[in-house]
Amino acid sequence: MTASFPFEKSFIDQLTVDGKQPQTIVQYQLTLRDFFNYQQHFNPTYQSSGLLIDITENDIQAYLGMLKDQRQFKTSTLNKSLSNLNGYFSFLFAHRRITTLPTFAIKGQPITGKQPADDWPELLPQLLANDDLHVYTRAFLLFTCHSFTASEILKPNFYEQLNSLTFSNDEQVFLTKFRAFLAPLQATLQTKDLFLKQRKRGVDPRLSLAALHKYLSGDSQRAGMALKPVWLRQSYILWYLREHRVTDLTVVMTNLRLDLASLGYYQNLARQQELRRLRASKN
Repeated sequence: MTASFPFEKSFIDQLTVDGKQPQTIVQYQLTLRDFFNYQQHFNPTYQSSGLLIDITENDIQAYLGMLKDQRQFKTSTLNKSLSNLNGYFSFLFAHRRITTLPTFAIKGQPITGKQPADDWPELLPQLLANDDLHVYTRAFLLFTCHSFTASEILKPNFYEQLNSLTFSNDEQVFLTKFRAFLAPLQATLQTKDLFLKQRKRGVDPRLSLAALHKYLSGDSQRAGMALKPVWLRQSYILWYLREHRVTDLTVVMTNLRLDLASLGYYQNLARQQELRRLRASKN
């Protein structure tokens, strides 16, 4: 079968190694085939040379503009298309197939008309079921909603914590997928840890915080919000405080795994957030 965009086979192989779901890989292929078909018809320079070096940021912006203006793509769909393009060109850049990254300065558009991003924990069931997001991203969101910090989640033997946790039905469904994804990695690396390198490098088989950041940032556009560990934890705590205003403080501290001083800090942040929301509602 003839490749319908440059380096298709090697890129799809990488997506498979990265644990992308089959339907997600299909979406990458559809986006990239459409993008390169557009370049063949409306990019004279690329049409003439066929060289990846002749695809620039302006060309990608023009394609996205066409999707928005002519095909009436919604913001969420545009962000997914950009995410697919960014994943592809980042792959090419990492493997030195191109020397500049044409998607570097292009940012996804904020999704309006939805609940505030700070309320993301309410969307956890949908996020866990979203196979467009990497399993590590979804697992991190899940454990953040059980009040663990990034450093705790990445510690050796964190899997032992799962025995003491209670999971909802949606969470259990996701954990079944997560364990199925991990099983061959854990067997190869001979560890029960949860966040593992997909290619063995060095002595430690576990992901570093920097490596986790790459998974999260790669999924930010698909999730429709910033996936930064510090912000995710803070927004989860503030959301929890809003939802449990009358809960006994001892219970709150236990559930959020906070001491009294830390609880006071977050309560102050919650009050400031409420004031901002109140002012915004009056404008």
